[in-house]
Amino acid sequence: MRSQTFEIPPQEILTKDSVTVFVNAIMYYKVANAIHAVANVDDYGGSSRLLAATTLRNVLGTLNLGDILSQRESIARDMRESLDVATEPWGVKVERVEVKDVRVPEQLQRAMAAEA
Repeated sequence: MRSQTFEIPPQEILTKDSVTVFVNAIMYYKVANAIHAVANVDDYGGSSRLLAATTLRNVLGTLNLGDILSQRESIARDMRESLDVATEPWGVKVERVEVKDVRVPEQLQRAMAAEA
């Protein structure tokens, strides 16, 4: 089956250190088992997309801002593993997840620039 791409829209996330950030990501997935994709879930694509947005918020909500900015690869790996396990009963294989953009509020950017 062909891989599909889904851009997870920017999610407003409150980090562990109480900073609000906006983060978006990209998920690459494909149907690995067509029978499961039809029989085990109503809409495998929509369900996978909703789960991706929720997983992004859940994973990043447990991290500090510094960790989010410096550990994109491990965040992407953790998200992929979590999504792949969750979507496996639906016949979906999550191939890759990439954190695309992390936006920090302007006030915090100014404060960080002043310290640098």
